[in-house]
Amino acid sequence: MLLCYLDESGDEQALRTPTDPPVLVIAGIVVSGESLRGLVFDFLQLKKKFYPALAKPELQLSELITHEIKGCDLRRDVRSTSRNRRRAAFTLISDVLALLTRYNATVVGEIHVKGDRPLRRWVYAEIVAGIASQFERRLGATHSSGMMILDARTKSKNVPAVHRLTTERFRSGGDPYPSLLESPVFGHSDAHVALQIADIVASALLFPMSCFAYSQCLLDNVHLSERYGELRDRFAPQLRSLEHRYARQDGGHSGGIVVKDHLNNQSTLSLYCERPFDPLRRDGARNRSIVTA
Repeated sequence: MLLCYLDESGDEQALRTPTDPPVLVIAGIVVSGESLRGLVFDFLQLKKKFYPALAKPELQLSELITHEIKGCDLRRDVRSTSRNRRRAAFTLISDVLALLTRYNATVVGEIHVKGDRPLRRWVYAEIVAGIASQFERRLGATHSSGMMILDARTKSKNVPAVHRLTTERFRSGGDPYPSLLESPVFGHSDAHVALQIADIVASALLFPMSCFAYSQCLLDNVHLSERYGELRDRFAPQLRSLEHRYARQDGGHSGGIVVKDHLNNQSTLSLYCERPFDPLRRDGARNRSIVTA
């Protein structure tokens, strides 16, 4: 059995002010049920390593579990003028990626780079459905069953996020997700340790890397930092190696992390390495916007 844990970073709101997140990231990890316990246990040990106060004998296990290492805090440390804080953040991220490699976990996700127009109203649900399709492809290929666990928001946001999948699973004509035991369910990161790891992937890695790769032209946005380029330089190869990608019937490849750039229509590969700006891709995106307006 495979378990897919997803978290988000950024939001669906329009890009209006310098404080608005320029990207929406929904991403996380896929890990086997057999490996989950070991992954969680070793991640708890990492917490003790980086926060010695958590290693005190009198500390309750419940306190260790609920103490979260937030991805947004790691991003702040990456931007810090303190070399020690930057070094600690980079070391922790590196150790988390090493844990995912050790337990044969993979990363999945979809990133939307905001442009002139607001994202679609149901973009969150569409992203979850897209990741579910990718997950189903993997489950079918390995003859496994699976579950998706999403970091809970509010009920008004949770229900629409999975209503589409629930409807599709029970519509006439067959279930497009036969390997999923249930529609995606929701958990809280202070109770589900794997969601804490998903947060680090989404918020400490993919959010800053995508801001750096795709949104530099915004200039005054508070979420931009040149230091985020160091995250890409250090961790892009390791992150790419954790993607699960598969061949399509048309000969192309899908899966892993997908980027949809609504600002300049640049490719997913720009997330991982410096790429020359392609004005033809950008102009093509603008022409399509004009036609469909």
